[in-house]
Amino acid sequence: MEKEKSLLLEGLLPTDVWNALIVLLILFGVFVAVFKGYVLIRDEVRKNRERKKLNNTDVTEQIANKVTDKIDKKIDERFENFEKKMDGKFEDINKQLKADKEIIELHTAQLNADHARVDRLDDDTRALLHGVSALLGHQVDGNSIDKLKQTNNAMKNYLIDRKYDENDWK
Repeated sequence: MEKEKSLLLEGLLPTDVWNALIVLLILFGVFVAVFKGYVLIRDEVRKNRERKKLNNTDVTEQIANKVTDKIDKKIDERFENFEKKMDGKFEDINKQLKADKEIIELHTAQLNADHARVDRLDDDTRALLHGVSALLGHQVDGNSIDKLKQTNNAMKNYLIDRKYDENDWK
């Protein structure tokens, strides 16, 4: 309940957290796919360079190869650091999502209980209205004692069984 209040105070809803997680997962997936594509292309370029090194000993090309190798190592290091940082964040997001799911389940149970209570109140109101109607009928014509007895029995049955049956009131 305290987590619910803190979420409401911050203006966040569980659906906002779910949407944010989905966006993060999509972005992470795109990043990984692009990086894997880059690695495949890089590997092919390296293979071609190795083949060319055997055939061509151009100094400029050797310098370019060394520079690109350094750049590749730097990119690999940054990607590894990124993966390490993201691991902890996804765990935190998963914990928050689990807490939000529990809150949603609690709210669902509370709404179901409220729905049942409102249905009982509807039945109570119908029973009272039938009783008042019978009293008014008796007050108007004074001769509907049988109707009052029938309503009295139906009211007792309803109060004891808590089951509203329309046939009891006719």
